[in-house]
Amino acid sequence: MKVLLFRSNNIFASRVNKYVNYFKRQGIDFTAIGWDRGGEGKDVEHYEFCHYKADRNKGGFAAMKGHSKWMWFVLKYLRKHKEVTTIHACDLNVAFPAAIFKRFFKKDVVLIFDVCDWFSDNFARYKTLCRILRRMEKFACKQADHIIICEPERRAQITFPIDKEPVVLPNIPEISDDWHFEKSEKYSFNNDWITIGYFGGFSMNRFLPELLELTKTEKFNLLIAGYGNKMIEDKCEEVKNSDNVKYFGRLPMKEGLEMEANADIISTIYCKTNPNHIFAAPNKFYEALYLGKAILTNTGIIVENKVSQHQLGYAIDETPEALKELISHLKKEDVTRCGLNSKRLWESTYKDYIKHFFEETYSAFLK
Repeated sequence: MKVLLFRSNNIFASRVNKYVNYFKRQGIDFTAIGWDRGGEGKDVEHYEFCHYKADRNKGGFAAMKGHSKWMWFVLKYLRKHKEVTTIHACDLNVAFPAAIFKRFFKKDVVLIFDVCDWFSDNFARYKTLCRILRRMEKFACKQADHIIICEPERRAQITFPIDKEPVVLPNIPEISDDWHFEKSEKYSFNNDWITIGYFGGFSMNRFLPELLELTKTEKFNLLIAGYGNKMIEDKCEEVKNSDNVKYFGRLPMKEGLEMEANADIISTIYCKTNPNHIFAAPNKFYEALYLGKAILTNTGIIVENKVSQHQLGYAIDETPEALKELISHLKKEDVTRCGLNSKRLWESTYKDYIKHFFEETYSAFLK
């Protein structure tokens, strides 16, 4: 057995690490191949990289220039490594060249299409390009032996007939049994205000600029850790010395969870300016369940439905005014009750989900 796992966007992401950790536990021969877009250069055992340096902040066909070079790299890599028995393809810009390889060069290879995001929805405002990408998605799904999606609601994004039903692996964090988190002075504030926590990537469409700006005028605390968008990082630096803000930069998973454990509410706002965000499946939602925390999200996305159904927290419009209104009416006892509901849902539904997925489902996919 030889497994090749490809992802262009952050090969060290939590979702990919689940598969890598499973391969290591089972002693499976694997290589994870990523796109080193920044030209930083990495040397990590079991990992290889495409070192094409891509321009940042490009959209439409300009963005596809870089993706096309990555896809060509994937196809060439596969043709050089025909010993592969299973291809795990994260997203379309891997699944499409892998589907071509399967169709024309090695029909018996197992192709797993792991849909982290539907590529076409990321380019929805470019109509012609979006149509092309949807045809590519259809071809990749047709050639794939197995399709994995990260929420059952994402089945609705497959708008064409398929002959195999997707399986679901949510973005549940891998938790060590010996992790235990307690209140810490490091994360405390000298007031009795509600504390909101955010641990994750810094993106403009996750309500982070608005959240940071509101710390200047509103009565709430903010614990924030992550990296990404330079403007948001600069904003964190600007407010980090405030009495109600603590900023920790980039943290490993355990430390990020420790920080969130000291918050009252976890922010999982995904603005609908990106159509994929309507179907957002944030790690932070499951982190909040594991930690037993109330959840702050926005209206019109699938997370809102989960929060409402199980009474896990609060859903607001994507405006500073809506958050101001919520903060002014929050009660500690209500926040605590939502957190208890989160913990109950974790224990009843998600605590052993990853273990069962790999033992009962994913293990049967591999060849």
